[in-house]
Amino acid sequence: MEPLRSVRVRGEGLKLLLTRGVLMVYRKWVEAPHGLEPGELVVVESPRGETVGCALYDTVGPVALRVIELGGCSYSSPREAVRTLISRAFEARRRLGLAGPEAGYRLVHSDGDYLPGLIVDVYSDVAVVQSSSIVWDIHMDAVVEAVVEVTGVNTVYEKSVQRTRKDIGLKPREGLRYGTKTRTVIREGDARFYVDVRLGQKTGFFLDQRLNRIDFGRLAHGTVLDLFSYTGGFGIHALVAGAERAVFVEEDEKAIELLKLNLELNKVADAAEIIADNVWAVLKKLKDTRFTSIAVDPPAFIPDPKDWEKGVKAYRRLYTASINLVERGGVVLLSSCSTHLSRSDFASIVAESFARAGRSYTPVGGIRGMPPDHPVRPSAPHLDYLKALMAFVY
Repeated sequence: MEPLRSVRVRGEGLKLLLTRGVLMVYRKWVEAPHGLEPGELVVVESPRGETVGCALYDTVGPVALRVIELGGCSYSSPREAVRTLISRAFEARRRLGLAGPEAGYRLVHSDGDYLPGLIVDVYSDVAVVQSSSIVWDIHMDAVVEAVVEVTGVNTVYEKSVQRTRKDIGLKPREGLRYGTKTRTVIREGDARFYVDVRLGQKTGFFLDQRLNRIDFGRLAHGTVLDLFSYTGGFGIHALVAGAERAVFVEEDEKAIELLKLNLELNKVADAAEIIADNVWAVLKKLKDTRFTSIAVDPPAFIPDPKDWEKGVKAYRRLYTASINLVERGGVVLLSSCSTHLSRSDFASIVAESFARAGRSYTPVGGIRGMPPDHPVRPSAPHLDYLKALMAFVY
C-alpha cells in the first residue's frame, strides 16, 4: 500500500489546530500537492514537516481539510477511519445507555465525534445519514456499511438536503442507501413515537430535545399547551405522565398526520385537541385562556447573523405572549435552536420576557443545552445551538 500523501498547514490554521483542536481547516491556510482527490486521506503537517493530524481532503467549498485525528495519523485508509470512528461513537452511546431496542439517539454529531460534516441519527432499526461535504458523499458507502455493521439497523436513509450544501455548491441527495423501511417507532421514556425519515423535518425527529421532553412531562400537569408541536413530543409526554388535557398547535400537515398517529399509539387521543394553524394567530385567539403547563419550541428565528435583531424581537414577543397564558403555579419551557443566538442573549431574552409579562418565576436549574449524544467541542461552537429554560411561573 502506498504511503499517505501530506499537506501542510500554516499560519492561523496551524495555530487553531494546535491550540484549539479545530477540525475544519480553510483552504487559505493549506499547502497541498497537485492531484489530491476529494475524500483522500492525508497526513497533516506543520511547515517544518511535523505530523499534527490526519484528515480527509475536501475539494468543494472553503474548507480543505476535515481533520479526523489530532497529534498523529494512525489510519491507513478512509474506510478504516470511518469504521473506527463510528464504532467509537456507538460505544459512547452504548455506555450512556442510549442504544437499545426502539431507541432514538444521535450516533454521529459531526466534529463532536471527529467526523466533521457528518450527522447520523438512529431511530430503532432505521438510521439516517446527512452529509455536508463532498468528503462524505464520496465515502457514503463506507459510512452506510459501518453504521449497519455497528448498530445492527436494517435500513439506512440519506437525507442530505440542508441549506449548507447549496451554499457551497453541492446538490441535495436523498433516498434509501440500504434496506427499504422509512417509518419506524422509537421509545422515549414512557412515551413512543412514530418517526418517518422521508416525510419528517431534519432527519425525521428532533432528538436534541429528548431530555427536555421527558422532564417537561414529569413537571407538567393539568391543561397543557404545546406550541410548534411538530409530532407532539412535549404534549404527549405530559399526557402519558398524567396531564388532564393537551392542546397541540401545528400547521404542517405531514407533522399533524404523525401527531395523530402518536396520540393513538400512546392511547391519549381522547385527551388531545389539535389546532392546525399558525402559532401567532392562535396566541391571539387564546389570549384570555390559561394553561397549567406550556411548551414553546419554535423553529430557528435567527437562521443567519443578519436576522439577529429581527429574531430577538420574535423570541421576545413569543415568550412574553406564552408566559401570559400560564396559570400561577404552572410550568413553562422556553426554547431556541438558533445557532446565532448565544446562551447569554437567550437568558436575557427570557428574563426580559418574564418582566414584560409582569410574572415572577423560579427556574428549574439553569439554561439547558445539548444532550449527551450531541457532543460539543469548544472548537465547534456551531454545534452548541440548543438553549432551553424550564421554570415555575407565579
